[in-house]
Amino acid sequence: MSQTRLLLFCFVTMVPILDLVAGPDLKTQFRWKWNENQVLELNEYHDVFFRVGTKTVEREDKNRVVMKTKQCSTDSCLVNAWFDTYMRYGKTSGPFWKDKEFLSDFTLFRNGRYEVPNEFSMPNLRSFPSFPETPVSVNDVWKLPAEESFDFSSERIRVKVTPEYTYQGIYPWREGNYSGNCEKITYTYPIFYSKSDSEKMAPNVPYKIFGFATGTVFFNAERGVPEYKEVKLSYTFIYPNGTVQEANFHIKGVYFLRNQVNAKDKETIREDILNDLIVGYTRDGLPNGKRIQNQHRPNSGNPQAVNVGNQNPNTNPTGTFITNENPDPNAMPMGDTEEKDRIADQLPVKVRSTEDGIVFSLDSILFDFNDSKLKPDAESAVAKIAEILKRYPDREIRVSGHTDNIGKKEYNQKLSEDRAKSVLQSLVDNHKMDEKHISFRGYADEFPVAPNDNESNRHKNRRVEITLVLD
Repeated sequence: MSQTRLLLFCFVTMVPILDLVAGPDLKTQFRWKWNENQVLELNEYHDVFFRVGTKTVEREDKNRVVMKTKQCSTDSCLVNAWFDTYMRYGKTSGPFWKDKEFLSDFTLFRNGRYEVPNEFSMPNLRSFPSFPETPVSVNDVWKLPAEESFDFSSERIRVKVTPEYTYQGIYPWREGNYSGNCEKITYTYPIFYSKSDSEKMAPNVPYKIFGFATGTVFFNAERGVPEYKEVKLSYTFIYPNGTVQEANFHIKGVYFLRNQVNAKDKETIREDILNDLIVGYTRDGLPNGKRIQNQHRPNSGNPQAVNVGNQNPNTNPTGTFITNENPDPNAMPMGDTEEKDRIADQLPVKVRSTEDGIVFSLDSILFDFNDSKLKPDAESAVAKIAEILKRYPDREIRVSGHTDNIGKKEYNQKLSEDRAKSVLQSLVDNHKMDEKHISFRGYADEFPVAPNDNESNRHKNRRVEITLVLD
């Protein structure tokens, strides 16, 4: 199989945002109308089937595509995109393993055409869908050129295709907990590529590719955003040594449109999350059985509500009214930043903001030495984090395992993966979180938070981190 490995990720990333013109003829003008400082996120799930001879492989892939507008004009938008890929083997069972990351900058024109610089491999399905210059009616059909880009180990192959689109009208769609009722476009196109006899043949690159694609894209005309897509792709790759590889994809994807989260917004979210953790540990105590130590200042005796999170100022996230009347002896004056930071240092869970979002870092209370089974104190910490994560049901959650640099790299790699997987399974099995939004990966000692030069610093590097992805 190694000589025929195929690097292929299928994204229908360019989806037009609808500009609806409702006249007497009921025609619709399709155009992109993306604004600056907006984010369009696509979460795709692929059922994948590979066959080489009598050998077959089934797996489920997940792709998370985040597209941000950097600059827009009347004709086009410059888009900055992140493509995160995940996989799990078997038939939709077990946790997702985080695989690769791709970055891309490209220009999207209002009619759906794009320009992708040669240095970027993503998106690999380009200028799709594209739209005619004139409005269309229900059952109207149009054809416009597009391109599929296949990246193999030593060569990129670009295949020109000509999809045939049909506007079907307004129809309902449903996928899991998500549903809608909006404009529907169906499409189909054949795929064919053949390398000429004069071109150089590479053993791991096919000289013939053929197949077909059929699919549906839904749009919300009123909101001007894509909502859902479903596509089936079938490819056959023929290699110079006679090997024939078949690849079939059944893809479903849900889109979300939101405004970009800036650094100030992230810090506000981090503060709210930290406040919630402090309240939880103040109530329940620390893993070693101790209570949080506070340094109280005298107050005026006037009841003042404590604002926890983004809820009503007089309630915490569970709706319980909180004041400093008859205060808990361990309660914290939340407005005192210095005191809050000092208390945060006592917690077994550290919270920080990064480019990706908010990171919960759990220290070595999680596991015994060289073990990947969660300890009871760790289960308590994961429970508190899960309570917070459930407030962000549509956000990506990444669990990463990390070790110090003591021991063999291969051993530490497996240990870090097993520990990350244990935390993920606790979130899914014990706290009923949706595993389709959670992935894991082990990094061994690749990303230390402190130099591995003494036991105290190595202790800091032995950790599991849970990232609430905000971008």
